[in-house]
Amino acid sequence: MTARHADHGSRNPARYRALAGFIVASAAFAAIFVALTLSAFHAPRPHGLPVGVAGPAAATSRVEQGLDRALPGAFDWRGYPSESGARAAIARRAVDGALVVSGGNPRLLVAEGGGSGVDQFLTQAFTAAAAGSGHQLTVTDVVPPLPGDTQALSSFFIVLSVLIPSLAAGSASALAFRRARPALAVAAPVAVAVVIGLVSAAVADGIAGLGSYAAIAGAVALFSLAVAAPTAVLARIWPPLVALAVLAFIVIGIPDSGGPANLNSFGPAFLRVLDSVLPLGVAASVVRDVVYFGGHATAPHLWVLAAWALAGIAGLIGVTTLRRPAPAVTEAVTGAALAPLAPAEPGVTVPGPGAGRPVTLVVGFDDSEPARRALIWAADLLRARPGALHVIYSDHVLIDSDLTGFAHAEMEQDRDAKAARVAAAAAEIAAAAGVPYTFERREESPADAIMHAAGLHAAAEPASPPVIVAGRSHHAAHHVLGSVPVRLLNQSPYPVLTIE
Repeated sequence: MTARHADHGSRNPARYRALAGFIVASAAFAAIFVALTLSAFHAPRPHGLPVGVAGPAAATSRVEQGLDRALPGAFDWRGYPSESGARAAIARRAVDGALVVSGGNPRLLVAEGGGSGVDQFLTQAFTAAAAGSGHQLTVTDVVPPLPGDTQALSSFFIVLSVLIPSLAAGSASALAFRRARPALAVAAPVAVAVVIGLVSAAVADGIAGLGSYAAIAGAVALFSLAVAAPTAVLARIWPPLVALAVLAFIVIGIPDSGGPANLNSFGPAFLRVLDSVLPLGVAASVVRDVVYFGGHATAPHLWVLAAWALAGIAGLIGVTTLRRPAPAVTEAVTGAALAPLAPAEPGVTVPGPGAGRPVTLVVGFDDSEPARRALIWAADLLRARPGALHVIYSDHVLIDSDLTGFAHAEMEQDRDAKAARVAAAAAEIAAAAGVPYTFERREESPADAIMHAAGLHAAAEPASPPVIVAGRSHHAAHHVLGSVPVRLLNQSPYPVLTIE
């Protein structure tokens, strides 16, 4: 009893420390997110907002000086000779709005399609300035929202909706295809991004009537890949590093994007530095420009997204290539005397000594009952004729459930322990027959592992072409869904012998 209490006492502090660390990390995560979001949106004020002015220099100069005194640094003034020039500048996304002063009351041109936040701020600021000078301002929306997008918010929300699935796709693909071929590990996030783009653009067009299907699908797919590929790289290196992707793309990316009202130029300086770098705000600008401004000013944003995507793909190629496991771990084992086993199954005829030319038998073995039958048959055959016996164990993990990475060592130990049990079972069967053999542990699917091993032996011993031996299950599911022997019979370039 005393020892048990001491054991609990030694373990509980570690558990409490882990719980405390988890709570502190979660609280810090929330605090950072709240601080950044409120810093961006609690008191939005523009910084260098591009605004056009058209009219006599004396009149426009008074307006500029008055607003600069009231709101220092808020505007970046651009002069145009006429109202048509100002309208063209808005359509090209050169300015976010324009004031026209040419006799009578001034007119403000806005573009709500470019973001309701900018539209509302310009309207309020110029209305107050006009009232102070005894004039009444007329406001004209030259780029109004679409009928199905009444607040011009869909451009932002289509991208925001893709953000979480893209993060999940990147981290999940790194885990699901951790032991797959590098080409498949790289192709997975690319394929998912393309599908996400196609599906998202179709849904957005069906609900909000955004149109421009091909352009939106391409932009969303590029954004998805710009998020998924770097996330996959971090997850391949060490799964907990996915937290860095969450920090960059969500915790910092959402406040930095300016939100649905497009307030990216209204935030604090430390966020505006990242305004043209992080994918969320950049992608939202691309979709907004495609829907409302004919695709003007999208090239720089597309290059940013492409840089994220290409960097992620390059990193993923490098990580998957450098970390690709060796195709096989080989042990040469002699037929050491272990406990004898029963002879081969009744009805199996073993040729007499010296019968036939040497034969190379490649046997897939996982210590299941069908595999044991196959290995026993092969070992008994080689008691009576010259040849070589090669036992192949497929240690293939399609999906690694270790989402955190902290249990990876224990999972590897379990796999090693299972491989050791399979190797011991193979040694026992070979020893009972008194035949030498080799044992290979290959990190491939069973059929691929067997065929690749057979190919290596065929290349090494051309005079003794291999024969693949596999045990066949009698379960109905194997007959309906297929099995390793069925795939070998259909795809193997070498003779396949199945043992019932």
